[in-house]
Amino acid sequence: MKKPNVWTRVVPACAVVAAVLGLWGCPNPNSIGVQQYGTVVVTCVQASNNQPVAGALVSIGGVTAQQTTDASGKVTLTQVEIGTHEVRANAPGLDGDNPSVTVVQDQTVQVTVHMSPSQ
Repeated sequence: MKKPNVWTRVVPACAVVAAVLGLWGCPNPNSIGVQQYGTVVVTCVQASNNQPVAGALVSIGGVTAQQTTDASGKVTLTQVEIGTHEVRANAPGLDGDNPSVTVVQDQTVQVTVHMSPSQ
């Protein structure tokens, strides 16, 4: 009977040890490339009368992906990275107040953007 090669046991064991040591003390999974996301529902309203603003272009945290609000002034943004982000919105003749929103993993958070006439 042939003896098993010692390397077939040593190499996998070393790989496991290296993986554990590499992650040791890593408090933020995002720093190792594991993205975590949440959902943000944005409602755009006119600051003067709280009427919904349809057709406002909304983005979060400077992300290039943007969406437009519906007739009720709402838009739902999914797959937003966790953390605190600035919400930007604008529509023809209106600018948003750029509130911050804190996105929580696997949860939906809501934020209202108050829009005023452009300066």
